[in-house]
Amino acid sequence: MKTIPQLQVALDYISLPQALVMASLVAPEVDIIEIGTPLCKAAGLQAVTSIREICPDKLILADFKTPDVGGLEATMAFDAGADIITVIGGAALATVKEAHAVARQRGKMMMMELTGVRDIVARATEWRRIGIDRIVYHREWDAQSAGRQWEEADKAIIRQLIDMGYKVTITGGITLELLPFFSDLDASVLICGRSIRENHDPRGAARQIRMTINQLWSGNAGGFQPSRAASVSIDAAAKAIRWGVTEMGLSLTIDGRDCPGCNSPARFCKGSRTDVRIPSGADRQQFIRQLLASAGQGQSQAVGSDQPGSFYLDVGALSQMSQEAVLTLLSAVSAAMQQTGLTANTHAALTAARDILSD
Repeated sequence: MKTIPQLQVALDYISLPQALVMASLVAPEVDIIEIGTPLCKAAGLQAVTSIREICPDKLILADFKTPDVGGLEATMAFDAGADIITVIGGAALATVKEAHAVARQRGKMMMMELTGVRDIVARATEWRRIGIDRIVYHREWDAQSAGRQWEEADKAIIRQLIDMGYKVTITGGITLELLPFFSDLDASVLICGRSIRENHDPRGAARQIRMTINQLWSGNAGGFQPSRAASVSIDAAAKAIRWGVTEMGLSLTIDGRDCPGCNSPARFCKGSRTDVRIPSGADRQQFIRQLLASAGQGQSQAVGSDQPGSFYLDVGALSQMSQEAVLTLLSAVSAAMQQTGLTANTHAALTAARDILSD
């Protein structure tokens, strides 16, 4: 029986709040969370530290695709909380050696990324001689967009790499329907990105992919029932926001000391809007600018400020009422706080809100 591959989700975003929400949603269903190269460039090391904060028990991969200064970039990634770093296949052998040496010293992992490498087997032979044992076989994004399909020739190269002693990660447009194509390979990791991120129920999609991998690689080809995305009511969404911002360390404008509780018809916080105090000492204008920027155009109607000392989050103004949209609002608040020098307990906020929305 072949080893069952791990499932890795690729967070190929340029918006950190979106990435934080997706990581929070799908973490229970995946083994490895990848901070994609676009996100590494857009948000820097903050992306690594933030994902580590909200996913403390998951392997975190920083897809740096390091081209040079391998030791330094590996150190930066591992210090920020990453477990795995990638080095681009075109990097000099000295760069590969330095990154590998730091990974070994730290008890971490490094992988060679084959994007753009033409003579794969020849380069892989060089890397094996210096002790590299992890490699990413990649159907590149642009090649995929140009119509490049997976072929038996790809599988033949992957088998060669496995026979050389590599733990091979496979990536590039992998969907639920494409999994059987790879099921005769002793792959180490399978990466799914858009097939999870762009699904109406990302966590359900990740769960289905995870179940199918287990079935195919264990020889049990039994079917499964697709999961359904749970609907989110406005009342539950507003409650999740209120609990989330409180867990984040913020205060509502309504003094809730005498409130009978969120499930009581006499509760103080009614309706879809939540008003939150801007922390004392914060630059109000800067905070609001950062909040609007972090929320993005898709959520701009749901955030704002019409009082000097507060801001509001209005789930009733969301373009779609979904768990992901609600969590994105909270993540935008967290990002705005951090960008203005404030401390935010993002993990506690998203966990509390997700628990409420999942009830």
